[in-house]
Amino acid sequence: MAVAMERIFTGKRAVTGVVLFLSGCCISVRIFAVEFNVNFIDSADRNNVDLSRFQVADYIAPGEYLLDVVLNGRTLGDQSLIKYYASQDNKNSRLCLPPALVDKFDLTKDARQKLTLWHHGECTSLDRQSEVTARYDQEKQTLNISIPQAWLVFHDQNWVPPSQWDNGVNGALLDYNLLGSKYMPHSGDSTTSFSSYGTTGFNLGPWRARADYQYSSSRTSGTPASDQFTWTQSYLYRALPSMGARLTGGQTYLSSDIFDSFRFLGASLNSDQRMLPPSLRGYAPQVTGIAKTNAKVSISQNGRVIYQTNVSPGPFVVQDLTEAVQGALDVKIEEENGSVTTYQVTTATIPFLTRKGQVRFKTAMGKPTTGSSHHVLQPGFYSGEMSWGALNDFSVYGGLIATTGNYQAQAVGVGQNLQKLGAVSFDVTRSSATVPVAGEQTGLSYRANYSKRFDSTGSQITFAGYRFSEKTFMSFSQYLDKMNGDGYSRDDKQTYTVTANQYLPWPAITLYLSATHKIYWNESASNNYSASVSKIFDIGRFTGISATFFASKLNYRRTDENQMFLSLSLPLSSGQQISYDAQQDSQNGFSQTASYYNSQDPNNSWRVGVGGSSPDLQKGQGVFRTNYQHMSPYGQFGANGSVKNNDYRSVNANWYGSMTATAAGAALHQSSAGNEPRMMLSTGVKGIPVSDGASVTNDYGIAVVNGVSSYQTSDIRVDVNNLPDDIEVYGSVVSKTLTEGAIGFRKMRAIKGERLMAVIRLKDGSHPPLGAAVTDNSSGFEAGLVGDGGLAYLAGVSGEKSLTVHWGEGQQCQIQVPSDPGARAGQILLPCS
Repeated sequence: MAVAMERIFTGKRAVTGVVLFLSGCCISVRIFAVEFNVNFIDSADRNNVDLSRFQVADYIAPGEYLLDVVLNGRTLGDQSLIKYYASQDNKNSRLCLPPALVDKFDLTKDARQKLTLWHHGECTSLDRQSEVTARYDQEKQTLNISIPQAWLVFHDQNWVPPSQWDNGVNGALLDYNLLGSKYMPHSGDSTTSFSSYGTTGFNLGPWRARADYQYSSSRTSGTPASDQFTWTQSYLYRALPSMGARLTGGQTYLSSDIFDSFRFLGASLNSDQRMLPPSLRGYAPQVTGIAKTNAKVSISQNGRVIYQTNVSPGPFVVQDLTEAVQGALDVKIEEENGSVTTYQVTTATIPFLTRKGQVRFKTAMGKPTTGSSHHVLQPGFYSGEMSWGALNDFSVYGGLIATTGNYQAQAVGVGQNLQKLGAVSFDVTRSSATVPVAGEQTGLSYRANYSKRFDSTGSQITFAGYRFSEKTFMSFSQYLDKMNGDGYSRDDKQTYTVTANQYLPWPAITLYLSATHKIYWNESASNNYSASVSKIFDIGRFTGISATFFASKLNYRRTDENQMFLSLSLPLSSGQQISYDAQQDSQNGFSQTASYYNSQDPNNSWRVGVGGSSPDLQKGQGVFRTNYQHMSPYGQFGANGSVKNNDYRSVNANWYGSMTATAAGAALHQSSAGNEPRMMLSTGVKGIPVSDGASVTNDYGIAVVNGVSSYQTSDIRVDVNNLPDDIEVYGSVVSKTLTEGAIGFRKMRAIKGERLMAVIRLKDGSHPPLGAAVTDNSSGFEAGLVGDGGLAYLAGVSGEKSLTVHWGEGQQCQIQVPSDPGARAGQILLPCS
């Protein structure tokens, strides 16, 4: 090796190349001695060489290293402090793996017994097992460990075992949604409204504290203001990975696959499907509807707002709800002229199936609460339900809810996986209650569920009713109304719900259908039917033309509407299109709109349009509408406005955002769901884009990334293609598997400054030895290595920065970088004292 070097490399720059090459090599715990022939170095510098770190191939200097640990290609959570101890002959070092880190490997019992401990039990030995390798990659700052698959308990590549989940760091958070509007009629009083909802809380170890709030304010000229603020729920929770469950305490809502939801003060312990492999998890519901104007859509459950947004005229689809949302949802569409449409959507749920031999459960106890005053009701209650995988494709499930008073309900059911035919379940619930006036009532309720996905055609059908309830059947919510309210409640009789979507390759159209039909014992029936057909096609030189037809029929209490909507869109160029929309409804007749849309800037989009109903257009009273959306690293802003000649003007605006704070710092960022994890990166450098620009480090070098899923591995990437020229990031990808609500944290190595070729000179005119390390004092990171004749290539150097050069046995000197070093051409001289 020495001969080869002597033949190939000559001169001072060659030595620098050798040093830089050696410093980037991957290093293994298996070592082979290497001797350097220093004859290729200039005679003047031959005795001024510190090659101790290169004398042994794959040499690793004894010390502590903060590294990413990669097991069989998968990164294990946070960076770990890895120690290397000097070998007995002081010519090499030995890897020390803490036993707590080895616990995350999820080894079988037999495999773990093969690994011995050393250094007073502080280290686990890997180098005694021929099947195991550990390689330190200095360039990427990773420790790559390879272990035979047979040694591991877990084998699914699409899921991470609980031993590798990360609870994150302590911190506080606020997720907020702000919506405001002003309606100004041509004659009459103007109305201003403002609303906000969101979540605040903090994390302490594995525990999370959360409180959901909602606020609304409405002011009409000449009348007193109407303001309302309430905390809808406040609770503590944590994950229990060993049980595959979540423990919750406080005021929250009952989570049940069998019984109706209601708010209560108490505690619950529930299996969490998100801790299961993806193939065994549920699905998230979606809500559809049609807005006649620029409108605000609110989705609530049991009086708690769970989603609000502003939408443009036409059909809308809300797909941002989590799989935890189940049961009946109340939808309210507030048009810009003040008219309101309300209806209910029953979310379909897949059958309650469980893997053979496994048990899923939910249990809760406490006292119900009601109203914004959170009044605690009587009596107390207990509920429990479970599902047991009796056979490979067959499950048995059941549940109980009982009070210390006069209410009980028991349920029992079965679920069957029909393989290619889908999955089906059936259950029966019996209730027994004693209420004023009616006395004791006992009744039954029957429910059938069906779900099927046709992979060959990409379609999904979910059938979550038929459900039939006898007149004397009473849910717990109905019982509470009769005992604590005015004694009246809607008594369900029958419910049918069907949701289906299908793509047809020929004639290349997508079909969607949603239907809910509810019959009550003491009220008229309600219906909510919707269907859509969409197609993308080409005509001559015009490509990518889209056409959508949407129709709905809604009957709910005082609402009785039939609506049809047709939309045609023609792309003009990338990010530009013109559209024609036509709408027919039973209240306002026929209306039409022509609009232009521009989204050439990925962070800014806008639309302008003009239209109106046929009578209005004939009278010259068309409506002009505009809409603007802006995505920033700190939140999402939206605004829209409308003007109708001699009638009204209106404007709406919204801002969705979040704030996260930890001991490392705080940052504003894009909106997160309160119970979904988020990832904080600390770089110490401003302006680093992350996740394709969705976030960017602030003045303190902090960025927070949302959209991280609970119990699933997420990769957060620095957008290296858009990094400023004077910034370098080492290790641009962070992989984490975070528990629910966690604030993940990673300190990333980033440097900002010039790249310089410098000559380092000591006080006596000599140079530090070849191989000496140059360290940035502010970050602690290595900025470069000294080559022959004091020549060094330094990265991340800025004016007035302080550097330290280390070599030998604790020898060092200090460098003060001059102001604006990049302005000097060629090599610069850096005195080191």
